[in-house]
Amino acid sequence: MTSRRYFFNRGVIRQDVKQHSWISVIYLLGLLFSLPLQMLLTANPDNPAREITSLFMVNGALTMLFTATLPVGAGLLLFRYLQNKGAADAAHSLPLRRDHLLANHLASGAALLLIPVWLTALIAGLLSLWSDNPFQYGASEVWWWGLTVSVLTLFLFVFTAFVGICIGQTVLQGIVAYILLILPSLLSQMVLFHLNLYLYGFLSLSNTRSVDNWSLLLHMMNVSGSPFQGGETALYAGLTLVFAALSFVLYRKRSSETSGQAMAFTYFNPLFKGGVMLCAMLIAGTYFAQMRAGQIGWALAGYALGALAGYTAAEMVIRKTWQIWSRNLPIRLAGYAAVIGVLLYVPVSPLTGFENRIPSSDQIKGVYAGGHYWEYFDSRNDAADMNRARSPFDDVDPFVSDSGYISAVRKLHEAVVQTKPKDDPSKAWYERSSIAFTIVYELKDGKRLSRQYAVPVAGLEPELKAVMESKDYKSKEFVLDQLDQPNSRIELNSGLHTATIADEDMDEFKKLLKQDILHMSFDDYQRDDRASLANIQVFPDESIGRNYSFYWYDWRPSYRVLGTWLEEKGYADRVLIKAKDVVSVELADQARISPNIVRNYDPESYLAEAESLDQTVTVTDKAQISELLKVRRSFRPTTNSCIIKVKYTNGNSEYFRINKTELPPGILKQS
Repeated sequence: MTSRRYFFNRGVIRQDVKQHSWISVIYLLGLLFSLPLQMLLTANPDNPAREITSLFMVNGALTMLFTATLPVGAGLLLFRYLQNKGAADAAHSLPLRRDHLLANHLASGAALLLIPVWLTALIAGLLSLWSDNPFQYGASEVWWWGLTVSVLTLFLFVFTAFVGICIGQTVLQGIVAYILLILPSLLSQMVLFHLNLYLYGFLSLSNTRSVDNWSLLLHMMNVSGSPFQGGETALYAGLTLVFAALSFVLYRKRSSETSGQAMAFTYFNPLFKGGVMLCAMLIAGTYFAQMRAGQIGWALAGYALGALAGYTAAEMVIRKTWQIWSRNLPIRLAGYAAVIGVLLYVPVSPLTGFENRIPSSDQIKGVYAGGHYWEYFDSRNDAADMNRARSPFDDVDPFVSDSGYISAVRKLHEAVVQTKPKDDPSKAWYERSSIAFTIVYELKDGKRLSRQYAVPVAGLEPELKAVMESKDYKSKEFVLDQLDQPNSRIELNSGLHTATIADEDMDEFKKLLKQDILHMSFDDYQRDDRASLANIQVFPDESIGRNYSFYWYDWRPSYRVLGTWLEEKGYADRVLIKAKDVVSVELADQARISPNIVRNYDPESYLAEAESLDQTVTVTDKAQISELLKVRRSFRPTTNSCIIKVKYTNGNSEYFRINKTELPPGILKQS
């Protein structure tokens, strides 16, 4: 049995190793620098070893930088002969079949790239036995690092070789390879923006990190926070086999005359043109639509411009000249634009029934309604992120299965779908009086139906009250589960003073806070803009010694039971801001200021305008200051109120608003 039967030719492999072994050396040095050397450099015998669950937590982004570049470089160099007709003819004149030649190059490239990975993994494994190693890990972490980097290295090398077989230019091969590696994430985000623009209620992705991971390159750069999971590694191993198989099929059919051409196979040209046009139309159309919201003419102009630019660029790349004009060009352009236009229109058309789809009650297992949906699911999507801070939303089921609550949410959803209210872009955000609502149904068949709306209060008040005054809504929106957990400390902070609730009072405090939140009316927490008296921070036991994202509560003036208890216990006296903490209060009637100034959410410019018109009043009397502090509200530029600037004794200042009808006697007359 000879080596010929295994598709190995020592001459070809020896030539590849002789010519390209420098890639292997650089890759080895890069991996050694990014992993073992980092351990040696950060070693400190005075600090205890840090336990890690993945070796990618040791400067993983730097490791991936070498993995993302050198395998691609190897794919470009080992198959560079394909992009030159003379070199390709010489290689194909050897007494080897084409699949034989391809197998030898793939084998030699794989050996050059995998040996550095395995050597690095071996050294990292030996360093785990080193007593001064700043990281504590086991053999499983070493094996997983070696397996993952090996799979990614092979995938990138084989994928680049596959692209090189389809492309006739080395530079274009590298550009296209990287574009295709980023394209899944980029195209997904553009499609999501497109759907969000035209589908009423489409759930916009505030957290696009999971979409970023659809791109191998972006995921590799984020590997420290989001290491590759078993399924992802298996997927790239499978794709490596697929692209290797496709490479053998296409390599047999590749003509040497296509060297130097953009596309080696003409039947890829329509796909290339269509892909470039689709991306260009999505980018231009979405950009124009966002810049000119509600003006469909600008959006159509953007799509038309994108189609023209995309088709022109694709034609110039394929033909390798800017002289692409022909009599058939407009017809072909129109044909491509029509096909892609239909592809873009159908998903956002009424044909899908997306906007009116509401599941029936017997299909629903649970429902979520509120504004914290992504916070509930962020932790679960990033479970592998060891550096991510935990939060009170972790391990909490956001869905409510109570039939009455489900019915109330469905009625609100039906009312929104029937009226389809939209924000008025001509109004400032504080004038719109709408509530950002995310509604997600958990269906009995395991699927989820998600929608997101800006629900205006006017016209939908009964439906909103039915939902927002329910115990289930408040429990999720105010994260009341947090108050049922063991807590190490509860702190009140008014900005000037801090008070810590005594250990023996914590249970009573949490009980009263929860009681006041559950008893709040719709008007209390939706329309009452009285300034918060203090912030309440609850420190759970699980936050001790770890990254933790807290949910803060407000001590609202409407919390009557809690407020009375805090006064009786003396906490209110210790934390509340009093007249003695205030140097002065500067006040101005907003109705007397220019409407153009009033529309801007800039209290400093209000007072500057009022001062220039000599229309401000400065209050220093402690009795009047005390009265003003009691009626201060969150700042908002409305003409039936006054703006106040409170200067504190510590040098800081805050802006508030006071209704004219609530001003203490004497002050309104002066203003």
